[in-house]
Amino acid sequence: MFRITRLPWLAACLLLLPALAWADPADGIVGDWLVESGGAAVRIRRQGDLFDGIIVWQLHGFHGADDGPELSGKPATDIHNPDPKLRSRTIDGMRLLWDLHYDAEKQEWTGGRVYDSNDGHTFSCQMRLIDPDHLKLRGYFGISLLGGSSVWTRLSKLPP
Repeated sequence: MFRITRLPWLAACLLLLPALAWADPADGIVGDWLVESGGAAVRIRRQGDLFDGIIVWQLHGFHGADDGPELSGKPATDIHNPDPKLRSRTIDGMRLLWDLHYDAEKQEWTGGRVYDSNDGHTFSCQMRLIDPDHLKLRGYFGISLLGGSSVWTRLSKLPP
C-alpha cells in the first residue's frame, strides 16, 4: 500500500520517464568539464549539429611574474598563439573546441579541432564518454595514433 508521502516522489519519477526516453545521446557531452590537469573548466555546448567548448574557469586566471613585468598581474592572455594579433586575447571565454559532430554508430564525437593555449598548437580531436561523468579527449596530428589523450571530469558547479 502506498503511503501518501511517497505519492509525490512517484509522480515526479513518472514525469521524468518521457524526458529520459527522448534524451538525445549526442547531448551527453554538453555541460561543464574540468580538464585533466585541473587548471581549467570547459563548457561544451551544442550549436545545431556541431559542438564547441569555451573556457569558463581557470585556476590561474592572471599572468604571473614569470610572464614578465608587463604582463604580471594582468588577466591571462593567449601569449603562445602563432598569430601575433591573437596573443592579447584573454583565455577566459576563449573557444577551445569546435566542429565536433556526433557519430551515433561509434558513440563518439569526431571531426573537431582543439586548441592548446599552453603551446599555441591546434589539433584534430575526437571525444567519447567513458561514463556519464568522464570523457576522453584525443588530440592528434593527421591520424589518431599520432597524438595524446586526456580525461576530463564533469562538474556539477564551477570551482570558486
